[in-house]
Amino acid sequence: MRLLVTDIDETLSVGETVSAEVRDACACLRRGGWDIMIATGRIFGAARKHMEAASVSQPSIFYDGCRLMDLDGTELHSTLLSPALAMEILEFLWPLPLEFQIAGDEAVCCRESDLETIRFYRQSGVPIRYVSAPFAEEPVYRIGLWLAPEKLPAVVRQLKDAFGCRAEVSSGGTAFADILPKGVSKGAALERFIATLPERPEIVVAAGDNENDLTMLRFADMAAVPRNAAPALLPLAGFVMPTALEHGLGALAEYLLSSDFQF
Repeated sequence: MRLLVTDIDETLSVGETVSAEVRDACACLRRGGWDIMIATGRIFGAARKHMEAASVSQPSIFYDGCRLMDLDGTELHSTLLSPALAMEILEFLWPLPLEFQIAGDEAVCCRESDLETIRFYRQSGVPIRYVSAPFAEEPVYRIGLWLAPEKLPAVVRQLKDAFGCRAEVSSGGTAFADILPKGVSKGAALERFIATLPERPEIVVAAGDNENDLTMLRFADMAAVPRNAAPALLPLAGFVMPTALEHGLGALAEYLLSSDFQF
C-alpha cells in the first residue's frame, strides 16, 4: 500500500473547486496503486465533494484531527473538547473582533453576525444553528475562528497563553485559527489510523500548506507543500508543488508516478 494524505483548502482545491487536472491526476494515482485520504479542518459534510473529486479510498481525517470517519461518514474515532473548557473558551472569544464557529456533530453554531462562517457553511449545505450568548452545545469537537489577517498572530498568542496547557491552538490560514482538544492534530490522527492497519504502508506522502498540517507532514515519509505554503513548512518539503491555483497536486501525482520518484 502506498498512501497519499492531502489537505483540502489551498492544497487539493481552491475553495470549493477541485480542478479537472487535479481530478484526473488523483484518478491516475489510484490506477497506479496509490490509496488517497483527506486530512482537513472541514467537517465531513463540507468535504464530501472534495473526497469524491480526489478518488478518496481510505477513511479520512476531519475537524483537524478530532474525527476519523469512513467514506460514508461513519465515525471511527473522535476526541471532544470538554463542555466546561468549550464554555470558557467561548466566553473569552465573545467580546473579541472576530467570527467563530462551534463544530458539533456535522453541524455548526455561530452568531447571526458571523457572516463569513454562514456563507461558507451555507454553500456546503451544512446545518447552522445560531447562538446569542456564549453557549456550547454538546458535543464540541473544535472551535474555529475567522478574523482579519493582521490580528491573527496576536489572537493566537492570547489563546495559547490562556488555554495552551489545556487545548491545541494553531492557525489554518492567513485569517483562520483552530482550538482543539489537547493532543489532537492531523499528525496524531494519521498515526492512530496507520496503527490500525495490518501493516504500515510502504510509503506515506502528506501534502499540506499551513501550520495545522505540520504534524502530519513531519509524520509522513515524504512531505509535499505548495510553493506559497506557510514559511515554516518549506524546510520539510521533499517536493515543492505549484500552487493549488496551478493544479499543484497534479504535479505531485505526476512525480509520484514517474521513474524519477524513488524513496
